[in-house]
Amino acid sequence: MGAMVIPLIPRGGFTVRRVGDSWELVNSRGYGRTVVLQTWPREEHTTAFEHCYRLNGRTVEELRAAFR
Repeated sequence: MGAMVIPLIPRGGFTVRRVGDSWELVNSRGYGRTVVLQTWPREEHTTAFEHCYRLNGRTVEELRAAFR
């Protein structure tokens, strides 16, 4: 089975990417093997992005402004 991986913003440390029917939180500064820190079902994309923005030191309001 081939998985489509789509990395999404922000890329300043932690990144949310979609793999199949789920979202994965990974540390984009990691070297070597990628470690998935947390996963969410596909329908919980908002929660995944909010969590990622907070870990990167940004606010949820910045996330919402980016998609307006």
